[in-house]
Parts: sequence; structure tokens; C-alpha cells
Amino acid sequence: MSAELTRACADVLELLEQRHGVGVRGSHVPAWFTARLSRALERLQADDRVPLSELVLRLQNDAARLSELADVLRVGETCFYRDPAQWDALRARLLPELRADSLRAVSVGCSTGEEAWTLAMLLDDACQSTSRSYRVVGVDRSRPALESAQEAAYPSSVARSLPQEWAQRYLNASGDTVHVNAALRTRVRFVCRDLMGGMPPGSFELIVCKNLLIYFGDDAGSRALELLFHALAPGGALVVARSEVTRVRRLGYAAVQLAPGISVFYGR
Repeated sequence: MSAELTRACADVLELLEQRHGVGVRGSHVPAWFTARLSRALERLQADDRVPLSELVLRLQNDAARLSELADVLRVGETCFYRDPAQWDALRARLLPELRADSLRAVSVGCSTGEEAWTLAMLLDDACQSTSRSYRVVGVDRSRPALESAQEAAYPSSVARSLPQEWAQRYLNASGDTVHVNAALRTRVRFVCRDLMGGMPPGSFELIVCKNLLIYFGDDAGSRALELLFHALAPGGALVVARSEVTRVRRLGYAAVQLAPGISVFYGR
């Protein structure tokens, strides 16, 4: 990477940290994050045909464009029932412990919706043959991603990890596309919101926020966790990606193990 591009990446990282909480922990910049940012800046430079220093100035003065860049950096791979062992543990161990008659859950950083729909399937399955009800909110800062989530149509490959019984119950197949069925869609709504601006109103028995904290610097990550824990109902649980558990523990939150290698965090 050239010295000019290195400086531009550092300047833009500072901007992203200040305005969107997108950054890095402490002084260490993961190689994958730098590579993704440098590619994004090179694409923007090619579009604008200006020196990188001028591009940085434009980003400083164009909040909408900087926000779009934050979205690009946060986009990752997702699918239904991603990390099956974790969902299996929630299904077997956590859900039976949630005693509320009405289960409220939220998928934070839900992207194109696969995690939110999986969460709805989990709760629907748990409420089968009971009088309990549930609702799910999917939250993301990207409007295009949420439009895809609301459409609820996906390549069949994203359902490869889904339990077969759930695929049959909740998805309708049409060629190489699967559609979330109408009954489940009535239980889920999507909200365009940046986590750093606060959680949706209300409290939740279950909050799933996976693979989002990795994009936050130390201060932003601490603030995000404060917001998440504040939104938990009494007895509610926060689920993060397995790779993020250690970071949450280091900030003083106690994890409870559901299964080997699978932990959740309960509200204080």
C-alpha cells in the first residue's frame, strides 16, 4: 500500500470512528479491515478522479457519502441459521428459560434479514402449542439492505444450514429462490436505525447482535454494549458472535455458558 493511501485510510478511519462508531479497537487495525477500506477508497478515487487527499476532504464534508462508506465496510456474508451450534444451544437451553408470555426479540445489524428471520423461526418454534406470543424487530442502518430483508426472497443456498423441518415449515421454494412464508412475515418488522443512535423503544427478552462489534473501536464498542444491555428486559439475554464473547467479557460483563464454546450474557 502506498504512503498516500495509508494516510488516507488513517484519516478516513478517524472520521468513521467519530461519526459512525466504525473503527478499530485501540491502536490495532486488523489487516482485513484495512484491506476492505483501501479497496473502497480506491474505487471512490477512480469514480471521482481526484487525489486521495481531495477525496478525504470530500468525505469530511459529505455526511451522506461517508455514511454509504460505513455501510460498505460493514457488509458481510450472512445466511439462515449461521453458526448452527449457537442456534442449537439457544433452541435447547435458552428459550425454555425465557418465561415471559410475550417474547420480544431484536436482531441488531440484521443486514438483509437472514438473522432476523432465523430469530423469528426460533421463537415461533418455541411458541408452538403454547399460548405465548412473540415479535421480532430487525434493525440495520442500511436502507437497501432492509429493502431486501422486507422482500424476504433469497437464493436457496442461504438456507443450507437451516434445519430441514424449519425449511419446510417457514420457506416456500420457487426454483432457486426461497421466500419466507406469509405467516412468519406478520411477526417481523424492520427498522432503519444506527445502533449508536439508540435501540428501538421498549425492552427485549432476547437481543441478537452478531458480528457487529468487530467494526467498532473501544469507545464505540463500550457505548454499543451499554445500549444493548439497557434494552434487555429483566431476565433477558444478549447473544453475540462467538468471536466477540471475549471482548464483551473484557468490558466487565459476565458470560453464562449454554454449551461447550457457546455463551450468552444476561442483563444486570
